[in-house]
Amino acid sequence: MQKTGITGIILAGGKNARMGTEKALLKVGPHFIIEHISSALRIVSKEIIVVTLEPDKYARFGDRRVKDIMTGHGPLGGIHAGLASAGQPFALVTACDMPFVSAGLAALLIDNAAGYDAVVPFYRGFPEPLFALYSKSCLKAIEELLSNNRNKITGFYDQVKVNFINEQKMLEAETELAKVFFNVNTPEDLKKAQTMV
Repeated sequence: MQKTGITGIILAGGKNARMGTEKALLKVGPHFIIEHISSALRIVSKEIIVVTLEPDKYARFGDRRVKDIMTGHGPLGGIHAGLASAGQPFALVTACDMPFVSAGLAALLIDNAAGYDAVVPFYRGFPEPLFALYSKSCLKAIEELLSNNRNKITGFYDQVKVNFINEQKMLEAETELAKVFFNVNTPEDLKKAQTMV
């Protein structure tokens, strides 16, 4: 698999109340979650941007670190900052709490981007907007939402052309979908993740 003309974006956010620390800096196995994500993104991305409120904490991760441009909007603000900073026309966005993201599934999203503004996995009946591919052409629609204090991540989907990738299609690239979309949100999730390495 070769690197393509995309930017990898990791939404590192900040301290998580349930975990008591930044989820990206939790260890699953011997590595930080952000390292697991970076390794997968590095296979398909020309650059990796970490969107964070605390760039100094992430100085050794990614190629660049950026802060939200429009603050106080949660993950959608992070997507906006990452896309605005991206050096490539498309960006693969991922949350910082998904230690098992798949380069194979990322490549599938990229391969299905022609003619679309976004490529979004549709898993167990719901879109997965925080492991999805977005074009810089989404920026205008996202900025309009943020300007109106509307922060729903999928809120701009009706303004752009989205290719939803169903489970059957995803299984062509990745058989362990439950693992790929596993999020570490609680101490119990972290314990479970340790058994999945």
